[in-house]
Amino acid sequence: MSIVKMKRLRLIGMQSERESMLRQLQHLGCVEIDEPGDRKDDPDWASLTRPDTGALNEARDARSSVENALNALKKYGPKQKGGLLTPRPVITEGELFDDGAYRTGLADAGQLVALERKISALYAEQNKLRTQKLALAPWLALDIPLETASTAEVAVSFGTVAASADLDAMDRALGAVTDLYELMRAGADNELKYLVFLCHRSAEEDCQAVLKEYGFSRAALRGWTGTAAENDKRLDEQMADAARELESTIAQVGEYASRKGALEQCLDRADQEIAREEARCRLLDSSSAFFLEGWVPVPDEKKLLEQLGQYTCCWETQDPAPEDYPVVPVKLKNNRFTEPLTTITEMYSLPAYDGVDPNGLMMPFYVFFFGFMFADLGYGLILAGACAFINHKVHPKGGFGQLIRLMIMCGISSAVIGFFTGGFFSDFLAQFTSMLGLSQPVIPFLSVPDGVTGVPGPLLNVMGDPMTVLVFALAVGFVQIVVGMAVKFWMLCRRGQVVDAILDIGTWWVIFVGIGLFAAGIGNVAGYPVVLIIGCLMLLGQGRTAKGFGKVTAIIGAVYNGVTGYFGDILSYSRLMVMMLAGSVIGQVFNILGAMPGGGMPPAIGIPIFFIIFIIGHAFNIGLNVIGTYVHTSRLQYLEFFKQFYEEGGRPWRPLNIATKYVDIKEEQ
Repeated sequence: MSIVKMKRLRLIGMQSERESMLRQLQHLGCVEIDEPGDRKDDPDWASLTRPDTGALNEARDARSSVENALNALKKYGPKQKGGLLTPRPVITEGELFDDGAYRTGLADAGQLVALERKISALYAEQNKLRTQKLALAPWLALDIPLETASTAEVAVSFGTVAASADLDAMDRALGAVTDLYELMRAGADNELKYLVFLCHRSAEEDCQAVLKEYGFSRAALRGWTGTAAENDKRLDEQMADAARELESTIAQVGEYASRKGALEQCLDRADQEIAREEARCRLLDSSSAFFLEGWVPVPDEKKLLEQLGQYTCCWETQDPAPEDYPVVPVKLKNNRFTEPLTTITEMYSLPAYDGVDPNGLMMPFYVFFFGFMFADLGYGLILAGACAFINHKVHPKGGFGQLIRLMIMCGISSAVIGFFTGGFFSDFLAQFTSMLGLSQPVIPFLSVPDGVTGVPGPLLNVMGDPMTVLVFALAVGFVQIVVGMAVKFWMLCRRGQVVDAILDIGTWWVIFVGIGLFAAGIGNVAGYPVVLIIGCLMLLGQGRTAKGFGKVTAIIGAVYNGVTGYFGDILSYSRLMVMMLAGSVIGQVFNILGAMPGGGMPPAIGIPIFFIIFIIGHAFNIGLNVIGTYVHTSRLQYLEFFKQFYEEGGRPWRPLNIATKYVDIKEEQ
């Protein structure tokens, strides 16, 4: 439960062994390869160059191809069984890096990408044909070829007018100009009427003036030969051909469904290639050697150096100087109980390298606070059981896996606290037995004591005695804040700032103790609360670094910030009681709603009605409370606990390793 110590690694190796060494480092997964710094500005290093990025680009292209292939398979292939709860395949590292399987996967991906492009082209062709059919639809009534053009004697115009245009009036206007014309009506839609106009050249100018008056606009029908009906029939044939080809192409995509797992493995392999090539691009090369700079955790140093002994290289490891701490990567060392809290810490920020890992300090408080707010035996068992099932079935990794394991612990905590506080689906036992006209079963902590059986009642009754629950919540919050202050006290002492630790932290401890003794009416000397007075006098030390009148303002500011800060933080823990009360009340409401219609009916009808409302209502309450409790528990850590000691800003340790998304790697014997 601490921050793993890191060492700076510098290594010079032979070019001929570079790829083999990088693969070995990826296998070990204990070295973060860093940028070489500003060595390029050093004349002694000026001759070194960065490796070319060709292989990196190829790896990225390969990944993109496989990803597109999987998307095509997902989009056009048959629906496959499986989902979130489907365990990932387990393979060996050798199977992951099998070059033959990788090349086969890339070839399949290339074929799938080509098929997807063909499908896209066919869809585009279908859309084009549909657009052409729509354009031809108004001209289907014409029995003249669409390519009919004007001659030396006759002017021919295909065009449109507005749907509101009076064609009869237009016809009369043209007739008043000349008898040498023909106005042929085609089709119409909601916006336009479609026409073909013919006239003798001698009357063209006068006729065009009339057409213009009625808003006649020429239509573009270039490229068509034959009548509209003939072209429409040809388009239907082309659409049928495109549909058949599209169906055939989609069927070809479906034939690759059995290769989905191999493609996913291929994608994971491409990710490993990209990671290694990105690391290679951070090296410095000469014609015969390369230079590597990075970080290695101290616990892994021995293992790493044993492997480096197989290569022709020289290296050194060095502890980072204090001025280098801001750039040292941070790796948290945790056990099985504290590791799930990493996802909570990372959501806020990793601690500084010379800071404190909060996971171990936070774990008991986080789990207890969650359980206290969610407090219900039934809810806790459901939460723990569901998350345990997911963890057993899927073995999730990363942040999701950490969250699942955290929720298991929180669910157990909720069940235990819910048992001792009398919560089992809120007041389910009381409401259900009351609906049936039965007496409530006598169960320790879950039943109200009757004074006869001697069965203990709830230790904390949130509905019957909320003030006691509130006082307990504030007391627990006070304990966490004091723990945070103690960590800060230790950090200051570790850095040699003992006086700062005593005056900045110890002062408030003395004040807290003084307030407690004063409230209890003990520890007074001659009627004066001596301890409290000593604490107040220690506040004068808050102005030790200021000068002149600044000492006064510093003291006033320290008093104000301390009173509003510490006591405000303590009051913030009242949300523990509020969330516990809210969850219990909402659950009680659903129990009452279920018992109301069921109470006046025969049990065969009333019980099913009760449980329908019970299941729906409590499912809603569980979901709502899990989210709310998670948010408020995290908030207490971030805003009340972390502010006492936490120094953020750490950079996560990102080693060159084997990180897969679709498969799990098992150790080879």
